[in-house]
Amino acid sequence: MSEIKILIHIDKHAYHVPLSSATGAQLRQVPSTAIGPNLDLYEEVPGAEDILILDNVTYSLKDGLHFFTAPATINPGRLEHAAR
Repeated sequence: MSEIKILIHIDKHAYHVPLSSATGAQLRQVPSTAIGPNLDLYEEVPGAEDILILDNVTYSLKDGLHFFTAPATINPGRLEHAAR
């Protein structure tokens, strides 16, 4: 019997995962280069606020889910440079 895999996307790259649920920590390991702690992982939610994926929470997976990464800390620059 063949293993069922679910198609998800992370940063516009397609991945087939053999899980119907996964923790945030497991999702961070899906890309060939794991998503580091300097990035947050979000689930894209059309028409609503995107969901921050937490490492210790288990999420249900279904075909077609889209996730994206964003910097965990945003550094807008130093104030004296913004005035120039």
